Amino acid sequence: MLFGLTLYQMCWYFIEYSFIGWIIEVIFHAVVLGKIVNRGFLNGPVCPVYGVGMLGVIMLTNIINNTLARYDITSQSVRLLCVFLAGGAFATLIELIAGWMLDVRYHARWWDYSGRPFNFKGYICLKFSILWGLGILFVVEIIQPLLAVEPTHGLIAQAAGWIVLAVLYTIFITDMIVTNLTIKGLNKKLAEIDAISAAIHRGSDFITEKVGGGAYKTTVKIEEGAVKASLARAELKNRTEESLAELTLRRDKLYQEIGRHSHFGTGRLLRAFPSVTHERYGEALKSLLEKVIPR
Repeated sequence: MLFGLTLYQMCWYFIEYSFIGWIIEVIFHAVVLGKIVNRGFLNGPVCPVYGVGMLGVIMLTNIINNTLARYDITSQSVRLLCVFLAGGAFATLIELIAGWMLDVRYHARWWDYSGRPFNFKGYICLKFSILWGLGILFVVEIIQPLLAVEPTHGLIAQAAGWIVLAVLYTIFITDMIVTNLTIKGLNKKLAEIDAISAAIHRGSDFITEKVGGGAYKTTVKIEEGAVKASLARAELKNRTEESLAELTLRRDKLYQEIGRHSHFGTGRLLRAFPSVTHERYGEALKSLLEKVIPR
C-alpha cells in the first residue's frame, strides 16, 4: 500500500489514465486542428505522461484529504481549491520534467509554449497549468470515483487481472522500445539530410562563384587557350550539376522513406507533433516537415 493505493490499483490506474489521456489529446486537437490525429508519443493509444501524472495526483489527493481531516477542515470549497492548486502544480511539474527529458534524450522539442505568455523555457506555461488544474479537478471528482473501489469494476478476477496487465505492459514496453528505435533512426536520417543539404548548398555556391559568369562569355575572336578554359569550366559545371541532381534525388528518397507511413513509425510521429523542433538539425527537420505534412 502506497498513499492509499495497492500495487494492483496503481498498475491499472496507469494504463487506464494513459488511455484516457490519449483520448483527451485526440479530442483536444480534433477541436483545435479540425482533424483526428493520433497525438500519442507512442504508437498505441496511450499517453504515459497522463498515467504517471494521475497516479501522483491520486496519491496527492489522498494526502490532502487526510491532512484536512486531521485539522477538522470539512469545507468542500477548501478541498476543491487545494486539489485544483496542488493538481495543477503537480501536472505542470510532470510536463516540465517530461519536456526536458525528451529534449535531452532526443534533442527535439515535441511541444513548445515559447510563444505563450508566462512560459518557462517553452516547456510549460500558465494557461496550460490552469487547464491542468481544472482537468484534474474534473477527473478527481467525476472519473476517479468510478474507478476507486475496483479498477476493473469486478469484470475480471484479480488473478486474471494480473494476466491482462502482463499482456498490456508487454505491449506497452515493446511500443516504447520500437518508438525509441524509430526516433534514433529519424535522428540518423536527419543527420544525412542535413549533410546532403549542406553539400547541395556548397555545390550551388561553387557553380555560381567558380564556374558561372565568364564561362559562357566567349566570342569567336577569343584566344584558343581561353576557349579551352571556358570549355573545361562548362564540363566541370555539368559534372557538378549531375552530382547535385544525385544528391537531391537521395534527399527526396529520404523524405519519401520517412513520411511513408502515416499511421505508424516516423511519419505518424511527425504528423502527431507538426510543430516539433530539433536542437541539432532544425533546418533539416523543417524541410522534412514541409515535405511530409500536407498543407
